[in-house]
Amino acid sequence: MQTKLLPYIAYPNTKAALAYYADAFGATNILRISPKPEQAKMFGIPADVNLDDLTMHASFTVLGAEIQCADAFNGAAAPAKQQIVLQLDVNADDPESAQAADDLWARLQEHDAVTVTMPYAEQFWGGKMGQFTDKYGVTWMLHAESWHRAE
Repeated sequence: MQTKLLPYIAYPNTKAALAYYADAFGATNILRISPKPEQAKMFGIPADVNLDDLTMHASFTVLGAEIQCADAFNGAAAPAKQQIVLQLDVNADDPESAQAADDLWARLQEHDAVTVTMPYAEQFWGGKMGQFTDKYGVTWMLHAESWHRAE
C-alpha cells in the first residue's frame, strides 16, 4: 500500500498565509488556485467578490514537507489548540538536511510573528527538537535525529 498523510490547513485568508510562510519559514513550491465562479456559487460566495483574493486550494513546502491549505469557506478557521501539532522530522545523518533545519530554526527565532515555546536543543533521546507557534495559532515541532538508529 502506498499512502501519504498531508496536513491540510484552513485559513481565514490563504493568500496572506502563503506570503507569511514564504517570509517566516522560507516556504517554497507555493501553488495557489482561486475558485471558479461555479465553485464560488457552490460555497455561497457572493457574486461580487473578487475570486482572485480567495483560495480554493494551495500548497507549500517547508524542509521538503508538503503542506496543503485553502480558505475556510465553511466557517471560521481556528487552530486545534494543541490537539494537532505538525512535526517537521529531519534526517540528522544528512548534513544538508541537518543544516537546513538549523537554518530554519535561526530564521524562526528572528521572526516577530513566530512564538518559540521550546528551544531547539539536544534531547535525552539523542535528537534535537524545538517547538513553536505560527501567527495563525498552528503549533509546529522541528525534530532532527538519525533515521538509521541502531535497533
